Amino acid sequence: MKNIQLEVTRLIDNNIAVRKLLKEDLINVRALARKFLKEYQLDCSIEAVISAIRRYEAGRKETDYLPIIYKMLKKAKLSTRMKLSSILLRKNQYVREKLPRIFSLVDFEGGDTLRIFEVSKYIKIILEEKLITSIKKIFRDSDIVLIEDNLSELDIFYDVDITKTPGVFATLSNELAANNISIVDSMICYNEHIIIVLEKDTQQAFNVLFALIRKN
Repeated sequence: MKNIQLEVTRLIDNNIAVRKLLKEDLINVRALARKFLKEYQLDCSIEAVISAIRRYEAGRKETDYLPIIYKMLKKAKLSTRMKLSSILLRKNQYVREKLPRIFSLVDFEGGDTLRIFEVSKYIKIILEEKLITSIKKIFRDSDIVLIEDNLSELDIFYDVDITKTPGVFATLSNELAANNISIVDSMICYNEHIIIVLEKDTQQAFNVLFALIRKN
């Protein structure tokens, strides 16, 4: 049997709407417990779930960063970039040696976008879709895993270092997920949060993030 406290904590942490309602005492705890039991088939009594929710509320009072995050969002600025593409490459010595050639193709002063994400086995490059044909010629076909077109980037600029505050990414990603928007890629660097989405989701994603910023 799963640890009910851990499971309930995970369910609440992953649902920003529930967290807000609990914080503002606007939700019926028994109804929430009944919902968790039914939707997630928890192997316990409703009283055990209610108890776990109550312990969650008590334990989060001193570690609730939402007010801090909302305060930062209130001062944040939001911008978008469209017509982006990505190329996913295998991470090997050949690819590493060819990467510098990319920079000569990107017009940084003209406002071109270039993002490079590196993980254990792959390197992903996100840039203007007009450059993707030229970028493909730099690498071997065998090193190209995937190319995605029709991407957009949303940039949230804060006036403080957000890496010191837990929950910034979770707050935004949960809100987007609640609106059926998938995040293709994301990165936080000092006071900037970059979110990559499908171009078709750009307007809705912007509206969701804009609402977060403006309503606080």
